[in-house]
Amino acid sequence: MGVLRKHPAVFLGLFIMLLFFVLNAVRVEFLDALDNKLYDIAMNIRGDFEAPSDVVLVEVDEESIKRLGRWPWPRTILAEGIDIIGQGQPKVIGLNVILSEAQTTDSVEILEALKEMFSTAFGDVQDPELQERAGVFMQSMNEAQQALDFDGALASAMDMAGNVVLPVYYSMSDAVPPPDEPNEALYPLALSLEIPDGTLVPYPASEIILPIDQFLYACIGIGHINVSPDPDGVVRREVLYFNGGGVNEVLPIPSYTVSLLWHYLGAGQDEATAALGYGLRIKGREIPTLADGSIMVSYKGPPGAFQSYSFFEVANGSVKPAVFKNKLVILTITAPGITDLLSTPTGDMTPGEFSANSIWTMLNNDFIQQPPWTGTAQLAFILVIGLLSALVLPRIKALFAALIFIVLLFGLAGGSFYMLTASGVWMPVMYAIIQLILSYIGAVTIQYFVSETGMEKAKGESAETNRMLGLSFQNQGMLDMAFDKFRRVPVDDEVKDLLYNLALDFERKRQFNKAASVYEYIEEHDQKFKDVAQRKTKLMQASETMVFGPGILGGGGVSDTLISEGSDTKPTLGRYEVSKMLGKGAMGIVYLGKDPRINRTTAIKTVRFSDDFQEEEAAKMKEKFFREAESAGTLSHPNIVTIYDAGEEQDLAYIAMEFLEGGDLEDHIKPDKLLPMRKVIGHMADICDALDYAHSKGIVHRDIKPANIMLLKTGVCKITDFGIARITATSQTQTGVVKGTPYYMSPEQIAGQKVDGRSDIFSVGVMTYQLLTGKLPFHGDSVAALMHQIMNVAHPDPRQFNPKIPKPLAAIINKALEKDRDKRYQKAGQMASHLRQLGQRIDAMAAQKKEGGA
Repeated sequence: MGVLRKHPAVFLGLFIMLLFFVLNAVRVEFLDALDNKLYDIAMNIRGDFEAPSDVVLVEVDEESIKRLGRWPWPRTILAEGIDIIGQGQPKVIGLNVILSEAQTTDSVEILEALKEMFSTAFGDVQDPELQERAGVFMQSMNEAQQALDFDGALASAMDMAGNVVLPVYYSMSDAVPPPDEPNEALYPLALSLEIPDGTLVPYPASEIILPIDQFLYACIGIGHINVSPDPDGVVRREVLYFNGGGVNEVLPIPSYTVSLLWHYLGAGQDEATAALGYGLRIKGREIPTLADGSIMVSYKGPPGAFQSYSFFEVANGSVKPAVFKNKLVILTITAPGITDLLSTPTGDMTPGEFSANSIWTMLNNDFIQQPPWTGTAQLAFILVIGLLSALVLPRIKALFAALIFIVLLFGLAGGSFYMLTASGVWMPVMYAIIQLILSYIGAVTIQYFVSETGMEKAKGESAETNRMLGLSFQNQGMLDMAFDKFRRVPVDDEVKDLLYNLALDFERKRQFNKAASVYEYIEEHDQKFKDVAQRKTKLMQASETMVFGPGILGGGGVSDTLISEGSDTKPTLGRYEVSKMLGKGAMGIVYLGKDPRINRTTAIKTVRFSDDFQEEEAAKMKEKFFREAESAGTLSHPNIVTIYDAGEEQDLAYIAMEFLEGGDLEDHIKPDKLLPMRKVIGHMADICDALDYAHSKGIVHRDIKPANIMLLKTGVCKITDFGIARITATSQTQTGVVKGTPYYMSPEQIAGQKVDGRSDIFSVGVMTYQLLTGKLPFHGDSVAALMHQIMNVAHPDPRQFNPKIPKPLAAIINKALEKDRDKRYQKAGQMASHLRQLGQRIDAMAAQKKEGGA
């Protein structure tokens, strides 16, 4: 723990490095999405929109649908389109339409049946005239049948063109097992196969949606049109083949784009090979793939980057077939509502245009590669950044650290961006970039706090004693001595606040001349500090006239108490009726009240922050007051006073709490009024239990003393002012003040350190000592001497004042009063347990003694 406190930046840098090693291994969708965004930006920049291309799109667009009728069209229309495109002598035509179902009407079958019936009835006619008429009739029926055979017309057009490639779709489903053997028709349409050693064979497709046999045998190739979007829904890659061979065989069926490229290049089946896990070879052209057989598509540009023609314009002759000569033509659907758009790095585009971009990538060898060494590089980045943030950044000046951060940040992002746009190598760097940002923020933050702490310590050590003594004197009401000490401290904003609060304390004591002197001292260093000039002027006037109205110095127009003599009407505070004043405390006045809704008697503690603070400060104090009250209100323990409610009325904040009948333990701290030892042990055990409960809720009392412990008539002890003690101390002395009653303060309170539950345990130790001996464990002729005693001098053995105290009880007190809080009881519950065990032993001994006497 000491090493961690000494080198927090080192541990933070190493922790973040280990964290990102783990994140890089398991992959986090959010960080991967950031990498993908950088990839998408690069894709939009590296494209070449104006570059010529042999890929041409013929689009079934909205205009074509309007002109030629609703989709799906009769396949004769597609046949006519293929005929026209074929006249232009393209190298290959991609008909990007799934043709898995027949479209031929029932009329064809009816005509076939009629032809058979006619042949049977008139086949043997000898009359030449009747034979001639029968032949004419049969010819008409054949022509009608041919006109109604839509699938036949399309198959005939495909066969006539001799270069049409059709799409297929496959699925991978656990619910449907793959077939044992592939469809025989797939063999001539598949790629040749190489299976390098150690390569995993892809799992076969469970189902393949093929064109009907008419089309399957009329086309020259098929390819799948499945897409593989990333988790963010964007399509950045395409799988170039799948296993269509069933359980017993590997048969690589190409993607639609590979099939088009294959036939565009005029390669034979033996010249189109899939080397699983490595890539494809098509007529000597190498197409490298990732391990899953996919390529990262390099987009030519945004949607519209390829030359396209409307199907209607092609069909009506507006577009001359010659434009398709030696081209790779993709006939695709683009009409809205008929096809789904794909989200890509460069924009939403149709499946046909996505296929065109994939073909563009392979035709131009414009591959996006992610070599195996990029994974090692990512780990190296994480390691280097981790070591830099742990060992270098904390040791150099902030300017150099910022320069290193900026260079690394832009180097990583810019380097990845440049590699992708210039050479097509994709290096994900977002894990390293986010690690760099977090490590830099952490290192700078720690460095800032360490340097600030060091500066404050260096500046404040020489003045700390005077400041602490001044605060202590102010807490004790010795304002003149406090002012004397504060004047020996260098004046900064914090000291100005302390002096301002001291002047307010002088005002509250009606020592206006002294308050004006403090304001004048503040003015010497800062004439515009808060409202010191206005307050000094008013105080000088007040000291001269000695006429003090209710509104002077911003005071309220309400009397000090809510109770007015001579009035029969009981005042109210919120919903509570105020009966009488019970007393005054450090913060305000306590009243006896009643909640008329449930007829419950309560004690109401009031505070008027506007008397002590300016408007903005008063608002902050109120917020803190209610926050502390809310925290204390969550406590529900039989030995803690219950808080019922908190509110505000006419600038008067109040807390309604449980009304207790009894007195506090200050009645039992004199040697002649001490409680029996056994009762003190029981009461202190109860108090420790209550504190243990409060500490478990994250609430520290900070001001445990006999005056804050009520002993009820029922014999039960209860802790009062939970959460309120902190506000009281803050309102009196503001920030950085030693809190608590001096005689009962722990050493860490005096030192101005952050306190925890162990501070309350020390206060319980002081109180137990006093309740058993009638004396305080620490004394001093002055506050400074008292504070020195508490922090540095061991307390006297309580048994020298009360010999009846057993040694175990003295040991419990001694442990609670340890100067080093790490040597005290760490939990109040531990002290309670020891006290109860001791009490049980005392009871057992008393019982044995009683039996022996009997």
